[in-house]
Amino acid sequence: MGEGVASSWIGRRVWIFNAQGGSTYGSVGSPECGTAAAYAALPLPFVVPLPDNVSFETGACLGVPACTAHYAVFADGSVEGQTILVQGGAGCVGELAIQFASAAGATVLATVSNPEKAHVARRAGASHLIMRHETDVVTEVRKIAPSGVDRVIEVDFGANAAIDAAVLRRGGTIASYSSPTAPTPAIPYYPLQFTAGTLRFVPIFLIDESHRKRGLADINYALSRETLRPTIAATLDFEDIAQAHEMVESGKTIGNVVLRV
Repeated sequence: MGEGVASSWIGRRVWIFNAQGGSTYGSVGSPECGTAAAYAALPLPFVVPLPDNVSFETGACLGVPACTAHYAVFADGSVEGQTILVQGGAGCVGELAIQFASAAGATVLATVSNPEKAHVARRAGASHLIMRHETDVVTEVRKIAPSGVDRVIEVDFGANAAIDAAVLRRGGTIASYSSPTAPTPAIPYYPLQFTAGTLRFVPIFLIDESHRKRGLADINYALSRETLRPTIAATLDFEDIAQAHEMVESGKTIGNVVLRV
């Protein structure tokens, strides 16, 4: 423990976050390193007690996905009674976003690419599943929500901006946490403008303190009630780290790949 940290932390089961972007907390931090290591040093605000009913393997899946999902769903307030579209509903963030939103009283629509991913999104709590390779997403969303959705949780803004603009209700919000297909996207400006909507960026490592504290409390509450359940595809020994990377890089693995140190 560093100077000024209470001795009561010794021996506590914890989960952690921001190990890869630890330099974002004030002046404290280090170069990006992650947690594929026997030891990691973090500022205390990035260390969270792990509920007794939660395994270390589940704790390893929280970090960025759970914090991102919580902020994407709740950054603008309660979603009770709202209709939410989660793009990529079987992803590590998408799955937890569905769980948060459905538990909070929202009706969740999710896009997925195959039946296996549909099963994950349905199990997470999505009321409606849209097979994005087999049907027109806009048409299907509008059948379910004729006036549009209140909120879009977006995994790939550059690829889906036109869809998002076409399904967003007037005054709705797009909460985007990634744009891997087009890091510098060209957006459908006027369709977006005429939604009178908001584009909210989800800052991942830079979530402000008030949202961060609420998010951590809500995550642990959901864990204690077993309403937050990240899918674990595989748990491998540390010596199998190359295999773990290959599983993730293949794009075929559904769920988190965990290393046991």
